[in-house]
Amino acid sequence: MKIEQPKIQLIHNPTAGSEEHEAAHLIELLKSSGYRCNYASSKKKILKKVATDVKYIAVAGGDGTVRKAILAMLDKKLKYKRPVAILPLGTANNIASSLNIDENLRLNAETWKREKLQKLDIGVAKTRKDEEHFMESFGFGLFPALIKWMDEQPRAEAEEPEDEVKQAHNALLHLTKHYTPIQATLLFDGQEVSDEFLMIELLNISRLGPKLQLAKADPGDGLLELIIVKAKQRPVLIKYFEEIIAGKKPVFPIKSIPVNQIKISLETKDIHVDDELKEIKLPTWNVSVLPHMVDILLTS
Repeated sequence: MKIEQPKIQLIHNPTAGSEEHEAAHLIELLKSSGYRCNYASSKKKILKKVATDVKYIAVAGGDGTVRKAILAMLDKKLKYKRPVAILPLGTANNIASSLNIDENLRLNAETWKREKLQKLDIGVAKTRKDEEHFMESFGFGLFPALIKWMDEQPRAEAEEPEDEVKQAHNALLHLTKHYTPIQATLLFDGQEVSDEFLMIELLNISRLGPKLQLAKADPGDGLLELIIVKAKQRPVLIKYFEEIIAGKKPVFPIKSIPVNQIKISLETKDIHVDDELKEIKLPTWNVSVLPHMVDILLTS
């Protein structure tokens, strides 16, 4: 009796990765790994429909593509909820790296049938008028400034991903030296912290931005890792980025604080939600966690 191959819904960013990551190559790779494949480009309306016999949703792309696919599942009220497999093709691949997901696409795909799953929480940040969901991180200060700076830089066509990462590290060092601190008040765990900050970040995963591991975060524990860098800690942060640029592998010098909800009041228009820059006018945010929203297929 012939055993029918599992069916995969592949969501693919056609602009990510190299020539070998084109749609035809990925479909052939999945076929040779023992799967049937339905294809959808992430540049179009994704998850418009998912066949009932689809076993996994595979996302081939970077962090932004993974986020887009998972938020589309949330928009459908998880109607099309399936375990999500990540085929990392982006520059940073912070989500995949935080989960130790194999970058070798063939070895990656061959592990899915083991169904080793990791629960993934979703962070939610609200004002009276706005609601934002995040998988990686949400924050204020240096990282929105970095995203704005990177968006303004001309991109060379042949630029290597690692060159972009190094460029971002140098930009962060410059910004850390010159960034004007923001005044903020944080309320969490029954305490109030009011000060001037260079950086306020809430992480759902371990890594942020240009491949920086800032905390040991469990993305399925119902908690976020809060990182606050006060203005007076500027020298410590400068040293950290200098060591990274020098090729060292320093541990982030400021310990994170686990929280499940926090209220942040501050006067700044610029925030980032994962890798997207947002401009919001209301000053007060309530940030919390939606636990165990998605299952991610692990490779080890």
